Amino acid sequence: MVHKIRSRRNSWGELTAVIALAFMLVWFCDELIFAGKIPFFRDLGSYFYPIKFSVAEAFQAGELPLWDRRMAAGFPVAAGFQSAVFYPPSVVFYFFPFYAAIQVSFVFHYAIALYGSYFLFRSWNYPIFVAVIGSIVFSFGGTIVSLTNVLNHFQSAVWLPWSIFLWERTLRSERWTDFVLFSVVLLCQLLAGSPEIFTLSVSLLVLDAFRLRREQRISGFVRAMVILTLAGLVMIGLAMVQLLPTGELIMQSRRDQPIPAVEALAWSLRPSSLIGLLLPTLEADSSLSLGLRLLLAEGVPFLLSHYMGVIAIFGLCAWFYNARRKERLLLISLLIVSLLLAFGSFTPVYPFLYDWVPLFRVMRFPEKYFYLTFALLVFATVRGLGYLADAKNSRAPGILAATILLMWIIAYAIFRWDPNLLARLIQPPQADPAVTTVNPTTVAAIFFSLEKQIAVSLVFTVLFFLNRFGYLRPALLQSLLVLAVFVDLSIANKPLHFLRDKELIVNASRVVKTPPADHGRFFYYPPGNNLHPSYVFVQGNPSFEKATEIALNNLLPNAGRLYGFEYFQDIDALSRRSYTDFLNFINVLPPVKRGKLLRALNVRYVVSFHPLDDVKGINLLRAFPEHYSKLYEVTDSVPRAYIVSSAIHDPNPHSTMRRLVSDEFDPMRQVILDTPSAPTSRLMSQSSVAIAHYGNNQVQIKAQLSDSGILVFTDAYYPGWKVYIDGNEGKILRANYFFRAVELAAGSHTVEFIYLPFSFKLGLAISLVTAGFLVTVSLIGLIRRKKESLQRGPQLLNRQCH
Repeated sequence: MVHKIRSRRNSWGELTAVIALAFMLVWFCDELIFAGKIPFFRDLGSYFYPIKFSVAEAFQAGELPLWDRRMAAGFPVAAGFQSAVFYPPSVVFYFFPFYAAIQVSFVFHYAIALYGSYFLFRSWNYPIFVAVIGSIVFSFGGTIVSLTNVLNHFQSAVWLPWSIFLWERTLRSERWTDFVLFSVVLLCQLLAGSPEIFTLSVSLLVLDAFRLRREQRISGFVRAMVILTLAGLVMIGLAMVQLLPTGELIMQSRRDQPIPAVEALAWSLRPSSLIGLLLPTLEADSSLSLGLRLLLAEGVPFLLSHYMGVIAIFGLCAWFYNARRKERLLLISLLIVSLLLAFGSFTPVYPFLYDWVPLFRVMRFPEKYFYLTFALLVFATVRGLGYLADAKNSRAPGILAATILLMWIIAYAIFRWDPNLLARLIQPPQADPAVTTVNPTTVAAIFFSLEKQIAVSLVFTVLFFLNRFGYLRPALLQSLLVLAVFVDLSIANKPLHFLRDKELIVNASRVVKTPPADHGRFFYYPPGNNLHPSYVFVQGNPSFEKATEIALNNLLPNAGRLYGFEYFQDIDALSRRSYTDFLNFINVLPPVKRGKLLRALNVRYVVSFHPLDDVKGINLLRAFPEHYSKLYEVTDSVPRAYIVSSAIHDPNPHSTMRRLVSDEFDPMRQVILDTPSAPTSRLMSQSSVAIAHYGNNQVQIKAQLSDSGILVFTDAYYPGWKVYIDGNEGKILRANYFFRAVELAAGSHTVEFIYLPFSFKLGLAISLVTAGFLVTVSLIGLIRRKKESLQRGPQLLNRQCH
C-alpha cells in the first residue's frame, strides 16, 4: 500500500514537472510563439535564413532541394551540411509558411533540450526538482542560447541529452529497440548540421561509458565501444544520402586542404571571459549597432554568454565539497583540457595541436570546444545539487548560500568603493570602443547585474534557512528554487535572442525592388582588399534595428535570396575552390580591371558602402543615404545564356582569369574552355537564346543558330549536371573556369540541363537499404517475441492446472 502511494505521488510529480517545463518553455519563447518575431542576429539573416528559405521553397514546390541557382552562381544546397535538408525536423518547412516554420523550429529545439535533459537527469535518479533545475540550466544556459544565432550548432547541441539518455539505456538493456533509437538520435544530431558539435558529443559518450564502467553500472568499456561503433556504422549507413554529396562538395571545395592557421584559430576563448560563468558579461542594447553592450568582456565572443545562473555556483561548490577525490581530479582535469582547447591562440596548446595533429586543421573557432566545458559543468552542477538534496535537515545548503551571498556583497561593495577599478574592467586597453564605453548606462548595467546576483543569492539563503528551521514544506521549497533559477536565467539570457518582427523583414525597403528579369546577379563590394562579403562597415551609427536591416536593404549576399535575388559570391562554409581562386585573383587585380571581370560573371549590380570611382566598367545608378550605400550597374554584363562563335583552350584557372580581363578578350564572342573543342565559325553567327524553363534542378533553353557555335550558360560548373540536346545526352564543357557550355550545330535546338548527381543516388540507395535492414530486423524480432509469448501462454496454463 505504501509503495502504491509513493508511486502515485511520483507520477503526479512527474506530470507536474512536465507541465511546468512546458510553461517555462512558452514563457522563454513567448515572443517567438505569440508576437510573430524571429531571432535576427549575426549570420541568421545573411546565411542561415536564406539557406532555409531555399529548402522551404523547394519543399513547397514539391521538389527535393538538391541545387539552388540563386546562391553562388548555383550551389549544391543539399550537399552543404548546414542546410540540413535530410534532417527530419526540416519537414516543418513543408507544412508551415517560412517564417512560421522558423518560429516552430526554434521552439521545437528548445523543447528537445528541455525534456531530453530532464529525462536524462531523472534516469540518473535525481529528485524531480533537481532534474527540472538541471534541464533549465542546460536548455536556457548561456551556451545553448548563444548558439541560436549559429543555427546548425544549436540544432545539433540540443540533442546531447537524448543521445546520452539512449546511450546509457542501450548499454544497460542491450535491446535492439534501444539500439535503433540511439542510432536514430545520433543520426538526427549529425544531420542537424554541425559535424563539430556531433564529434564533441560522441567524445562525451565515450567519457560517459568510462564513468559507467568505473561505477560498475555496465559490464565492460570495450563492449560499450563495440556498441558505439556498431551504432555509428548504422548511423553512417542511414546518413549516406547526406554524406556522399557532402564528400563530393568537399572534394570541390578548399576544405580538401587544411584551413589556414589564422582562420582556424580565430574566435578563441579569452581566459578573462570565464567571468561570464559568474555573471553576464554583456547585455542586449538596441541603441548600439551590434545590438549588445560589452560589460566585462573584450571583443564580441563567438558564444555571447557562458552564464549558467547563481544556482550553478551553488551546485559546483556542493559538488567539489562532496565528490570523491578521484571524481574531483578526473572532472577537473577534463575541464582544464576542454578549456585549453577552447582558449585556442591564447595558449601554446592549440597552435601545437594544429601543427602536429591533422584533425585540428579542419575545424574553425576553438571557442566551440567550450561546448565540452559547458556539458561537464552542467553535469557537476546537477551532481552537486543531488548531494544537497540527499542531505536533509542539514545546515550545509544554508551556509553555502550565505557564503555565496557574502561574496557577492563584498564584490559589490568593492566596486562601489572604487569606481576606477570598475572602469578598468569595463574598458580594457584593447577593447572595442564601438561597443565598450565607460558611461552611466554601462556602469548601471553592471551594478544591476551584481544586485540581481545578490538578490538571487539572498533568496536561496532565506529559503534554505526557512527550510532548516521547518518553516517551509519541501514541495514549496523546491518550487521556489525552480522559479528562482528560471527567473535568473530568463533575465540574463532571454534577450540574447535578438528578436525582430518578421513583417519588418518581409517589408524592408530595398535598393532594387524586384529581381532583374534577365537574371543579372548582385555583387557586394566590401571595403579593403578582400572582396569576400564577410565584412560590413558603414559610415554612421545606426541602431541595432537599422543595422539588422542593412543586409536586407542593400541585398547583401545572401540576404536578398529571401526576395528572389541572385548572387555570384559564395559564403558557404564549404565554398568551392573555384570561388577561392576567384577571390585570390580579384583581390590582387587592379581596380581598373575588376569591372571587366564582373561583366564576364553575369554580375549586373554592385552594392558598396564606399565610392568605387577607381573601378572601371561600372556606372553609379543611385546613392541611398538612408541605407548608407551606393548602387552601381556593370556595363554590358553578359546575359545568363548566350552563344559565342569561337573558343580558346586554356586548362589553367589563373591564366583563364587573366584572359577574362585582357583587352583582347570579348566575352560575348569568345569563351575559354578547359578542353579542346571542335572548330567553330570565326564570324559571329546569327543566333537567339531563350530560357524556356529555369528551375533549380532543371533548366531548358531554346537556341537557334545560323552556324555552329557554343552555348554559354553562366551557372556554376559542378559534377552531377547532365545536358541533353534535342533529347540526346551531350557533353558539358567548363566555360570561363566557372560556368557551363555546350557545343551546338547550326539549327534550332532544345538544350536541357538536369541535376541528379550520382553521389545523391548512390547515397539514397545505401540509406534506404540500411533503413530497410533495420525495419526488417525489427519486424523479425517482433514476430519472434510474439511467437514465444504465444508458446509460453499454454505452458503457463498447464503448469497452473497441474
